[in-house]
Amino acid sequence: MTCRLGPTRRRTLRVTVALLALFSLFYYGAVFLKYHDRQPTVSVGEKGNIKDRGPLMPSLREGPQTPQRTGGDTSVINLHSNASVQTIPLVLIVSMMRSGTTFTGEVFRSYPESFYLFEPMQFLTNNIGVNNITFVNGTTRFYDRSQLHELHAVTIINLLLCRFESVPVGVFKTSHFLYHNHLKQFYNCVRGLRDDDASMGEKCIPSLRQKCEKGSSRVIKLITVRMEAISHVMKLLPEVYVIHLVRDPRGALLSQINVGQVDKSKISNESESHCSNLKKDVAVTKRDICFRRNFYRQRYEDLAREPLQQFSGLFEFVNLKFHQFVQNRIRSIAMAKGVVRRCLYCSDKGDAKAASQRWRSTAHFSTVTEIQKQCAGVMAELGYIQVNSTTHLKDTNVSLTL
Repeated sequence: MTCRLGPTRRRTLRVTVALLALFSLFYYGAVFLKYHDRQPTVSVGEKGNIKDRGPLMPSLREGPQTPQRTGGDTSVINLHSNASVQTIPLVLIVSMMRSGTTFTGEVFRSYPESFYLFEPMQFLTNNIGVNNITFVNGTTRFYDRSQLHELHAVTIINLLLCRFESVPVGVFKTSHFLYHNHLKQFYNCVRGLRDDDASMGEKCIPSLRQKCEKGSSRVIKLITVRMEAISHVMKLLPEVYVIHLVRDPRGALLSQINVGQVDKSKISNESESHCSNLKKDVAVTKRDICFRRNFYRQRYEDLAREPLQQFSGLFEFVNLKFHQFVQNRIRSIAMAKGVVRRCLYCSDKGDAKAASQRWRSTAHFSTVTEIQKQCAGVMAELGYIQVNSTTHLKDTNVSLTL
């Protein structure tokens, strides 16, 4: 599947097509009217999308589809049916575990009236190929694990476009919707109807859709979705902005050990797996021409070292004003010099620069050496410097980035 044209080129193409259509109308009009009544009837959906019988699995050849009940019609979603989509920034923050996404997401969430979703894909990541997937509209299907990227992409687009009826119910039942208070009312509604999916769709989803549609921006933080899926999103929704947040694998993996996500005794295998995924993600962004626009790779260490300057660049990238509320939030959670808050899953780091380097003071050189052995290639590609001694490791005055 090739990339769709960007907004400017699409407008030019539309004008050209419109002129050709007017010219053709006079010539073929009589023929069309003569044979029109003989043609089979086709149901036309929203803004001219044709409804036809089709598979329940969303097809990325034509665009994300709205899942329907078995035997029902399947219509291709019109990605531009909501005019506001063209003016509201749609942002994906994509990374891996313990790489600064909670911190980065909190800064974007602080933008006035931002609609922010915290890790909505974890349900799909954990259940595709294992359990049936039930959608808000009542459809229940089993998806093979090989369809993970495809379903991730379709679900992300439906979330960005506030089309929640086409999103798996389980996405809305996770505790991640309680992570930020701006969705607490919705989460409480869902929790009260946890075993009644139909009522949840009728009573809870409308309020979420209203909040989404009124949002000044729509931002989703993702650590369980790989760039292969994001590539599909960018091809189908070229307006989306993708921030690829990367962190030094040594810091990310040692942080995972610290929170109990990784067994230190298996650090060799874990390092190989982590850096293999990171290397694949980077390769996809270099391979696919869709990533040549609306794509920004950001090192977490740079963000922590110069938060105001770096976030200013990110907000300019996604076409959002670097609002004073946002700057104040950055100063509050990232610029308390010398203060390192030791919370495991919070966005308030105190001194973000010190927090990003804390792993160097606690890590064993042998562990770091093993990570470097497995991750040397991708570390070099992203501009991370290997340490060659315990002294080098512990001296935080010496930068490990190029």
